[in-house]
Amino acid sequence: MTAFQGAALPQQMLTPKCPLRFGEEGTFKICVFSDLHETADYDPRSYAALDGIIEREQPDLVLLGGDIWNGTLDRPIEELRAFLNVFTAPMEMRGIAWAHVLGNHDHGYAFGDDAYQALFESYAHCVSSHTTAEMGVDGVSNFVLPIRSHDGSRIAFAVWGLDTHNLSDGLVLRNGVNLRQGHRVPSPITGTSHWDFVHFNQLRWYYTASEELEALNGAPVDALMIMHAAPLEYGICMDNPAAVGLVGDMEETLYSGSLNSGVVATALQRGDIRAMVCGHMHADTFAADYCGIKLCFDGSIGYRTGGRDGLRGGRVFEISEGATGDIRTRYVYAQDVI
Repeated sequence: MTAFQGAALPQQMLTPKCPLRFGEEGTFKICVFSDLHETADYDPRSYAALDGIIEREQPDLVLLGGDIWNGTLDRPIEELRAFLNVFTAPMEMRGIAWAHVLGNHDHGYAFGDDAYQALFESYAHCVSSHTTAEMGVDGVSNFVLPIRSHDGSRIAFAVWGLDTHNLSDGLVLRNGVNLRQGHRVPSPITGTSHWDFVHFNQLRWYYTASEELEALNGAPVDALMIMHAAPLEYGICMDNPAAVGLVGDMEETLYSGSLNSGVVATALQRGDIRAMVCGHMHADTFAADYCGIKLCFDGSIGYRTGGRDGLRGGRVFEISEGATGDIRTRYVYAQDVI
């Protein structure tokens, strides 16, 4: 894989504005919530669920896994700001660092993806520093968050975020041929799919940046990866639940990207990703072991979107500094806190 011009790891990614560090007891807890699908005029249960789980779990980091705002594409950015003032409060008022990836419903607004991302990053505790188009990386919510050991002497763990974009209609191949011209591309999972996927230049960036992180640290860095739309391998787990030790619900048919670009294969070859977590499927909450990587869904936290109210919630990851390769995870239910 070819190198990027300069470093693949911008300095702001290596030094997030809110320091991330294991506690003195050697633990780090992450809460992940996806598919909020809310506006400033929100269902109070959505806020109560997010706030209640954060209050109960007291995480060190909160990750928002996409499909966050539910505005229509022509709405002004002021409405997004009003929404964020409400739904970032559970993290901001507690001083909890948080980061996000964009989902399909977070792309395509009239004011542009860059402005959307910049508004998120303007909040005091948002640590979603991202790759840029100048780096040759598609998407606006690709990041890595180094988490340091309790004494700050080394990078003990990392969280990677990848942007899975929106629809694949606009994807143009290098030979100038439009991949889709209003029709759906066959998918091995669903027969048809119109969702985009992690692009190769994003995988190249992750691989190169991971090598740089290892070199900087002097040792491999175990990690969690988050993206919105799940890759094809999640469907393999659904088809073989006993073989992968699947635990949790799989009520919704998987809608993967229209092409399998190889994100899981790349992670397996790099060898640092110990768990992946995705949203997009509102009624899927399971975790499974695929070739040594925990593939996890985190359901949906919002009450205004499709799914089943009894499955609303999020996913918790607990990492021990002394055993970062053995990530513990569990699903938490909103109904237990509201």
